[in-house]
Amino acid sequence: MEEDKKIRFKKTIRKIIRFVSYSMILFLMIIASFLIFYVISSKIYTSKGKNPPFGLYTIVSSSMEPNINVYDVVFIKSVNASSLKEDDIITFYSTNPFFGKTPITHRIVNVINDNGMIMFRVKGDANKIEDEELVLEENILGKVCFKLSGFGKIQFFLASKKGIILAVLIPAVFIIIYDIYKIIKVFMLKREMDEIEELEKN
Repeated sequence: MEEDKKIRFKKTIRKIIRFVSYSMILFLMIIASFLIFYVISSKIYTSKGKNPPFGLYTIVSSSMEPNINVYDVVFIKSVNASSLKEDDIITFYSTNPFFGKTPITHRIVNVINDNGMIMFRVKGDANKIEDEELVLEENILGKVCFKLSGFGKIQFFLASKKGIILAVLIPAVFIIIYDIYKIIKVFMLKREMDEIEELEKN
């Protein structure tokens, strides 16, 4: 009876380890596939002078707090400017040379249609005044669909030396542990077979 409990316990542990292993591998494959697709599609659209159909941008200023905080990652979708309206949050390039090519994420407070030319007055939720420059249609990267709270911290960490080391080290350690587990499993199976053979001899 006690032996049966030990066998059931070992089987349960093996199932848990197998499930965790396959889940982690599947998760990493999904993330890797998404990142590869994202990078490739972005380069293809950029080479054609078009915005990618979607994008991920890390917020580095507090201008949209408390709705969007520093280190949040916003997921944006490319949309037709004519479909945008007041209260939508957009990511865009400013015409102010001070910001250069740094994407900005602000909320639309006014839509201006000047003889068919659509422009947008925007404002950061935490800012007291609206942005001085109007956002031009061609400078809009996309509309914010949702945010991933705090995910930017992971991005910045992985970009650091420690992050790169851990990104390589953790999967390596996991693979080593799994290999050790398989070796132990084979060793235990061999020992059980030896014990059975010994009993048969006696």
